[in-house]
Amino acid sequence: MEDLAWLWLITATILIVRHWRDRSGVGLLITYVMSFGGIHWLAAAIYLLPWYHNRGTDLVELGLREATYATLALAIGAEIVVLILKRRELALGRVTVQSAVIDRRAVNLYLVAGIVLYGVISPLAQALPSVQALIATGSTVIVVALGLKAWNGWQRGEGSTLWRWLGVTALMPLMTVVTQGFLGYGFAAMLTVFAFVGSFYRPRWKVIAAGMVLAYLGMSVYVTYMRDRNDIRAVVWGGKGWNDRANQLSETFSNFEWFDLNNIDHLSRIDSRLNQDYLVGAAVAHLELGAVPFAAGGTLTDAVLGVIPRALWPDKPNVGGSGDLVATYTGLRFAEGTSVGIGQVMESYINFGTAGVIGGFLIIGGLLALADRRACEALTQGDIRRFTLWYLPGLSLLQVGGSLVEVTSTAAAGLLMALLLSYLIQRLTQKPQEARALAYAATQSREARP
Repeated sequence: MEDLAWLWLITATILIVRHWRDRSGVGLLITYVMSFGGIHWLAAAIYLLPWYHNRGTDLVELGLREATYATLALAIGAEIVVLILKRRELALGRVTVQSAVIDRRAVNLYLVAGIVLYGVISPLAQALPSVQALIATGSTVIVVALGLKAWNGWQRGEGSTLWRWLGVTALMPLMTVVTQGFLGYGFAAMLTVFAFVGSFYRPRWKVIAAGMVLAYLGMSVYVTYMRDRNDIRAVVWGGKGWNDRANQLSETFSNFEWFDLNNIDHLSRIDSRLNQDYLVGAAVAHLELGAVPFAAGGTLTDAVLGVIPRALWPDKPNVGGSGDLVATYTGLRFAEGTSVGIGQVMESYINFGTAGVIGGFLIIGGLLALADRRACEALTQGDIRRFTLWYLPGLSLLQVGGSLVEVTSTAAAGLLMALLLSYLIQRLTQKPQEARALAYAATQSREARP
């Protein structure tokens, strides 16, 4: 397992460096690799510590093997697409502007729209699945707005503005814990914005230093949260008021635990919830024993069906989420109400084995690289509409621990939301232009009078 862990780490490092140094991305690939490592490499690395022993080491190694194949394929897929795009850009003689500022009104529109969708409309639309899928993109629209606020601050040379919006972003994990009882959603959103800023912030050594500090702080917050997670959720899910929630969080973080690599409890908390390799390994072993047949593309069909809104197909089969797939293909049983994501590695494997993992991640790597570069190109040219059309659907691929149904349905909703925002921005900028044109015409008419 040690060789696999090193191979994964080396591949991931090369992938990040290759797609960071030329300023040709907006952090999608970097975010994906870090998120992937959080559930496929971190726990496996813990198993290499001589003082940590837990069940299922063989299964973890099987899972890490498939995760390493996936990362290698991801890197190759991304490299192929980048080479194709570079050749095309050279052939077209394309020149990219490197200092464009995004229209402040458009960014403010994104921020307000995201807050209204996420905080006001979403809780009221739970009974409307098709509408809810679109409204749920409100959280990602907030992520886009925060990143663009930081971008404008950097382009204008306003360091205080950039850091102010990064500070707001850092509060997102706290917000999701208080409102939903989940830390992961807020962490994912924060990581996405930080990776976006890291794609253009210089000097690089400051980004690396800040990343190391944030990684350690994030690990510390995680082990502290996991210690009191049940108490926090009892308050949040029990419908307690804001004072009770604040008191619970105050109590939790007044006993803050700094992550300690020698603390077995800390290692166990990571292993218990961030070890996707164990589940992948269990699926590999279960399928090799012939306990269940391969899905042979069944979940891919579900992913295609997931794009179709239920409003257009009221009798559409229920294909949302990972469902019972994890239990079926691992042979494991989970407590009722426990949410277990299948993850992209396992879903690729249960369809076509290792070949499915390699083929699937070649495609994922290519799509990520395409969205990353096209979004960056639009951003540096100040084209927020085209940027959003690439970036918002591209964020759906970052659901490394979810199902392909969630990826495709989120991508479709993200694309629709991007089109709606594009229309609103067009109307927002068109009216002042029309007003200026009318004023100019009136002035010319008055000057033409004898």
